[in-house]
Amino acid sequence: MSERMMKVRVSELLAGDILAKNVCTSTGSILVRKSTMVNDATIQKLLRSFSDYVFVFRKVSEDQYSYKVNINQIILKEIEDIIDNTAKKFLKQNKDINQIKKVIFEILNNENIIKLLIPIRPLGDNVFNHSINVALYSLLVGKELFMPLNRLKVLGTAAILHDIGMQKIPKDIIYKAQPLNEQEKQLLHMHSRFSFDLLQQADCFNLEITSIVLQHHERYDGKGYPNGLKNERIHEMAKIISLCDIFDALTSDRPYRQKFEKNESIEYLLSTGASAYSNEILQGLINNISIYPFGKWVQLSTGEIGIIASQEEENSLNYRPIIMMYIGKDGYILAAPELLDLSLRENSEVSIEKII
Repeated sequence: MSERMMKVRVSELLAGDILAKNVCTSTGSILVRKSTMVNDATIQKLLRSFSDYVFVFRKVSEDQYSYKVNINQIILKEIEDIIDNTAKKFLKQNKDINQIKKVIFEILNNENIIKLLIPIRPLGDNVFNHSINVALYSLLVGKELFMPLNRLKVLGTAAILHDIGMQKIPKDIIYKAQPLNEQEKQLLHMHSRFSFDLLQQADCFNLEITSIVLQHHERYDGKGYPNGLKNERIHEMAKIISLCDIFDALTSDRPYRQKFEKNESIEYLLSTGASAYSNEILQGLINNISIYPFGKWVQLSTGEIGIIASQEEENSLNYRPIIMMYIGKDGYILAAPELLDLSLRENSEVSIEKII
């Protein structure tokens, strides 16, 4: 027999129950102290004080309670919620997310993958949610690049598992609100190596997947880690995961900074040029992101204000949309609305400052 805390009505108290908390009067004075063993006199005293519920420790048999937790189902439901939430906030409405979800859940049908994800689940948004988002974005890019299903599964598996090595990084580094010092950066940079090692220890993933995971922080110019590989030596799928990793990190809150808007993040990625990312991969990502949805009010760098007039689905350059201008630089309403196409060369110096 074990003693379990429970909340019971005073009228349902049993002799032998042990009060788990003090019972106080309406003025705050203690009527009956915790640890008191309940008897008939205690019950009558509580009834006269108009007490309703009390907390007690009551003896119960172990077999009275039966708990069954299917951790796989819980993890899968959480992953589905993350995908649906990200799709709603970031993706164009015309994208068939169900196809991507099907690929992800086929990948997650592997019991070994769920086991590898469980240790990073407590790390929260910075790691677990991030891993799922990177997989979602990577598969969308892979689909844009016409990858067949078997290759999408390789890409999705590597993307889902790319950060499992973060479980080896001290939490005070993961959640640090100030910039990391050099020693902390070096330790953080070990996470891709840790991910690689964990996958090798699992002994159920091929060399291609483990290599992709290892390379997801390599950079075209050779300044990435852990091996300083240059463009031609970096796996194409590692390049996809790398870009999607950065985009999700930019658009997510971090302990040391607030998230950037989608347009700011895309502009940042574009500004780095072809020396940092493949234009084909970047365009594949952009084709899926809802940056400036139709009907949104925006303020331009010129001070003018207007409404997004182009449908993203019809405009591959959706980060340079067509705007119907209503308010001029002087802050006054225009006599007649004017169309401004930001994709035209003559408007290349004009940018969207913010969504309002």
